[in-house]
Amino acid sequence: MTLFGVMDRVLAGRLPVNPPDDPYASILPTPIGNDDFFLTPPGIDDLAPGEVIRRRITRGLVPRPRTVLHQFMVRSTDARGRPAGVTASLLVPKRPWTGSGPRPVVAHNVAIDSLGATSTPSYRLVHGVGADLPPVMPLWLARGYAVLVADHQGPRMSYSEGTMAGHAVLDAIRGMKAVLPELADSPVVAYGYSGGAIATTWTAQLQPSYAPDVTLAGAVAGGTPTDFSLLLDTMNGTIAAGLLGAASMGLAREHPEMVELFGPKALLLASWVKDMSVLPLALGGLMRMRLEDLTDEPNPFETDIARRVIEANRPGATAPAAPFAFFHGSASKLIGDRYIPEAGVTTLVEQWRQGGANVHYEPVAGDHFIGAMTGLPFVMRWTARQFALSGSS
Repeated sequence: MTLFGVMDRVLAGRLPVNPPDDPYASILPTPIGNDDFFLTPPGIDDLAPGEVIRRRITRGLVPRPRTVLHQFMVRSTDARGRPAGVTASLLVPKRPWTGSGPRPVVAHNVAIDSLGATSTPSYRLVHGVGADLPPVMPLWLARGYAVLVADHQGPRMSYSEGTMAGHAVLDAIRGMKAVLPELADSPVVAYGYSGGAIATTWTAQLQPSYAPDVTLAGAVAGGTPTDFSLLLDTMNGTIAAGLLGAASMGLAREHPEMVELFGPKALLLASWVKDMSVLPLALGGLMRMRLEDLTDEPNPFETDIARRVIEANRPGATAPAAPFAFFHGSASKLIGDRYIPEAGVTTLVEQWRQGGANVHYEPVAGDHFIGAMTGLPFVMRWTARQFALSGSS
């Protein structure tokens, strides 16, 4: 019997007699219980997007003697247009910036890829050891850049939902300027890989319409998932299925109508994994499950609900105003990304170029995990160039 067969038998043996009274509530993350800073207070509806709700200067379990850690919560907007409280961390080197112009800022979008609230980057910076893989933040800080880390999955940990992520990053940039006015005129480059690339892509695409007051010097993304429907061919039923399932659950948290597609087994499994971090979720791929085996729908991804959500999370409808660069593991460099199709990125590059955007594509060597590292020299050069063009170098 396969591992999925074992899991399927366990699920079948533990199905409740009656479905949960509120299936949607059963898949939401458990709120953080040991730090009220991360809990959204009532009464944020009248605040403007990006307005600071609370702030603090704090320290983490891992000492950062050369860095000041600011944390703040801003009013943002979820994928359905409702107010949402989003937290963010701002790491600023203590040594003065000696380059020309104001100190540059990297909006570093971590590949959170988790479902549990305690896996959000700002919580991990204070209560854990961080979750930046590969560890790029120290490279930014060593160059004297400030680093802004938005908890871009939002209050419901909506892993893979693009609109929520883009809004969160843009509002964090707005809030940063109020928290540290000396960075108000700093050039900002957004960076992210994999799950963080989703946030970076949507930050750039949504900026002209959602945050025209925010100026980006550029954005660079690697290993970018651009089309959920493509991932069904490369991740469903493979060792990447655990993260695919988690991403589906993240989408459902922001689009409650998707819960209609969850069968009893899917709801039970979701209630078990709703607070997990990326590592156990990724290990769940050893089951090699197919998501359609957890639902009562014969073709769940062909339903109107799934089509609408997939389309809503496919970038390309509008082009970014800021210069953008993609890097991706490419078969043209001997080894390509077998889980996140390169074709999705190259298609988006062409769509944005046709829309008038300045987009560069850099193929790099390596599968999805290796490409994160082989692309770093390009990322560092490209980011430094954008800062130089903006007057800070």
